[in-house]
Amino acid sequence: MIPVAMTWVLATAVHSWSIELPAQPFFNLGSEEFRKRESAQAELLAWSREHPEEAKDELFRQSRVADDPEVRERCLGVLRELVNDEYLREGEGYLGIQMQQANEIVNIPGEPKPRMAIRVIQVMPESAAELAGLQVNDLIAGLGDDKWHEGPAYDLLRERIRQFKPDTRVTLKVLRNGGMMEIEVKLGRRPLQADMMFFDPRQVDPEAAERAAKDAYFRRWLERRKLPK
Repeated sequence: MIPVAMTWVLATAVHSWSIELPAQPFFNLGSEEFRKRESAQAELLAWSREHPEEAKDELFRQSRVADDPEVRERCLGVLRELVNDEYLREGEGYLGIQMQQANEIVNIPGEPKPRMAIRVIQVMPESAAELAGLQVNDLIAGLGDDKWHEGPAYDLLRERIRQFKPDTRVTLKVLRNGGMMEIEVKLGRRPLQADMMFFDPRQVDPEAAERAAKDAYFRRWLERRKLPK
């Protein structure tokens, strides 16, 4: 635990580095009260997410040099959450639907030439598609300014979505019940199992695979990091 008498020493040390961590939450990381420690860690995480790059340097340092092992461990926990945020921003965009591979030809009012469309046959629970309101049997007839008059619309849409980063907002042109509508989707991050050939959910735990990927990303991040001078 951090003795009260040492507060001024730590405050001077924190202030002398690249960014000043909020003093009270930082000191409460070593409180004798569990609730205070938990609350301080949550508060420090919220603050760090507003200053992620600078906070990473200081949290990494504290996770290595703080005298109190409790403070080191909790700084490492906050740092892990920040790096997880970074992990989730990386990768490819993901809708979270299964599509019928065969094109469907649709006529759009006011357009002389028919389009190719892709029928949604499944919407994954809690996916970007479900959150946006996509439904089974919707026909996707465009993505932003992209529309398909020929070729494999299924492949073109899938590859275009993967070119976007997670959290990108895209607009799908959807035919539903004979009418055209626009649905804005905030893309998710393409999960590991989406690229596993012959994926069998009974044999692979998607949550465990995702946790393992996050852990590996964090380990690589720590290996690349050096203490700021």
